[in-house]
Amino acid sequence: MTIEHDDAMTRLKNVVRLGVNLPAHVFHKKFSRYFFFDNDICTSDDLISVTKLIIRESLGHDLIANVFASSDFKYLGDLYMNEDWVAKIASLSTEMNNSGDYGGLIILDQEKQWAIFQKTPVDEGVLGFNSNKKLEPINNLIYDNFVDCKNFKEWLEEKTSQHAELVKCMGRDYLMSIMENYREA
Repeated sequence: MTIEHDDAMTRLKNVVRLGVNLPAHVFHKKFSRYFFFDNDICTSDDLISVTKLIIRESLGHDLIANVFASSDFKYLGDLYMNEDWVAKIASLSTEMNNSGDYGGLIILDQEKQWAIFQKTPVDEGVLGFNSNKKLEPINNLIYDNFVDCKNFKEWLEEKTSQHAELVKCMGRDYLMSIMENYREA
């Protein structure tokens, strides 16, 4: 093992709670903001692109993240802001699939300012990050791909038939647990 790999594993264990899944709090670290998603982070070009945009707009251009398989926490490689994230994540996902792993990904910023967790491609995932920067100019892109606790709160009020259906589908207890575990700072 290389020093880089050891450092990445230590960082992972310090930030991500291994062996848990949503709605539990999957991070040891508390982030200031959380966005949730239900697309596959390995294959959704839109989700990947908007995630990169959120990170770049919130935290800057010079970030490096470590990528891990969520099933066995295998270190897959690094992700740089100047790379094509769609191509890189697809490549890492293909490598993972070729080895028989069809799970999700954990992506963790080396500075521990943001992290993504998705246990499997069919599970909901979460993006946690530390930034109070206003993202209104890209809100439409964000909310086409993510939801947050404010959305869950609206759904739980069941003022529309669509919201009632979402609560029924996801489960009231599940949504309430997410809201409890991911209160924003």
